[in-house]
Amino acid sequence: MAGGFAKVFESVISDVPRVSANIKGSFPSWLRGTLLRNGPGRFEVGPTAYRHWFDGQAMLHSFNIEEQKVTYSARFLQTNQYEATMKAGRIVTSEFGTPVPPDPCQNIFQRFFSHFNRRPNDNTNISLFRVNGKWIATGEVPLMWQFDPSTLDVVKQHSMAKASGLYMIVNTAHPFDAGNGEVYNFGTSAGRRPQYNLLRSRLVPAADEPTLQSDVLCSIPTRSTVSYYHSFARTANYVILPEMPLKYSLFHAGTMELRGQSFADCLYWQKDVPTRLHVIDLNTNKQLTTKYHTDPFFTFHHVNAYEDMENKQIIMDAFCYPNAQIVRDFYLLHLRGGNDRKDAKSFLPQGSFRRFYIPLQEDSAATSNEVPYKDIFDCGGELPGINWKYSGRKYQYAYGLCQKQSAFGGLVKLDVERKESKQWIAGEGLYASEPIFVSSPGGQHEDDGVILSAVVSSNPDLKSCFLAVLDAASFTLVAEAEIPCHLAPALHGRFSKAKTT
Repeated sequence: MAGGFAKVFESVISDVPRVSANIKGSFPSWLRGTLLRNGPGRFEVGPTAYRHWFDGQAMLHSFNIEEQKVTYSARFLQTNQYEATMKAGRIVTSEFGTPVPPDPCQNIFQRFFSHFNRRPNDNTNISLFRVNGKWIATGEVPLMWQFDPSTLDVVKQHSMAKASGLYMIVNTAHPFDAGNGEVYNFGTSAGRRPQYNLLRSRLVPAADEPTLQSDVLCSIPTRSTVSYYHSFARTANYVILPEMPLKYSLFHAGTMELRGQSFADCLYWQKDVPTRLHVIDLNTNKQLTTKYHTDPFFTFHHVNAYEDMENKQIIMDAFCYPNAQIVRDFYLLHLRGGNDRKDAKSFLPQGSFRRFYIPLQEDSAATSNEVPYKDIFDCGGELPGINWKYSGRKYQYAYGLCQKQSAFGGLVKLDVERKESKQWIAGEGLYASEPIFVSSPGGQHEDDGVILSAVVSSNPDLKSCFLAVLDAASFTLVAEAEIPCHLAPALHGRFSKAKTT
């Protein structure tokens, strides 16, 4: 379907063996390494089909860059869920937005009792991170897969539940890499009263490959219902978890398959309930007793956060929406029917770059505190990126998808100090992906480096896509690596610099 998203969200059916890219322009001589990306790749299996963008079979992508040579390969993550699905020739586990289709080989009684012997879902199709040199693919389920970045083969499964000793049901898809061999994350545990748990994880030696071990640093009781969250913010000394009014009950989530529902079917928005901001001091591993709250909002992704000690406050930046309609609009029926150029605003909700000012004061000074905020940029941004040397620190530049003129149609660079922005538009019928910042060796400025973004086309006759390379300072295109195949609509990635001799 020309002019829409049907081609963009087309399934990839098989692995892609390593192929060479056609280079246009000039890659920086210092840019050497591998861009690894993770995301849904296949949306149909036999007679069954996934309903939501977040549901497809996890696929890993590798863009290897060496001087003026780029090669690309992709492979489905060989999870237990993937193996069972391919063997059955149909969907066998529920996903975020897709319930389990009935097994045509079972009678009504067999189908009923099969729901009490559910197959655990390890389709980690959202993000990836590195800890102690090991690469791990992750999602919102408490199972993760370590993989080999060279071959994209799976190495070992890790369980957040086993690592923490908690009955974990979900965790964020974006763990925070502290850079010292430790990773921070939040997970929701079930029990007499569900809790949000701050976890610090590391890999410890084991008989074969290192295994994940997690310490529970702080546990926060939920309200009467549980909030959905996708990420959290961290500064040098604090972590901030938003408890947003996108809610679900554990009972409904636990019985969704009996009712023929998916997890997304259990979510509902409480428009009059404020968002709570839970702030934990990493020096004491205790939640601040001040109760922070702000107007209802929804966010998938935090941009950055840092401590402004001059004004005794935490600055927290995120791409925010007034409600959670964006979750519904990522259903494939909607995405594949979208026309990108006619009315981007009516097609997908437009996120704003919102800055929150969380006051840091003595706990005795206030028991409740409303957190003010400002919408600095009305850019329709999503999938943010920064120079990660500035993560948790005061920073000037942020990058993201720009959806103001066209949904996913380009990238935006935001100067949060000068309140200025620059845009790069991919071109007619072309769609950008998450911008990945790669710093240049010896760079003197925060934006000394390049932006990498995989670009796909909605043209059904076009058989190639490309990796775009932008100069981060001028925000102009300097090179393309044309890939002779369709790229699946991956979500997140990381760049691994080649080791220098």
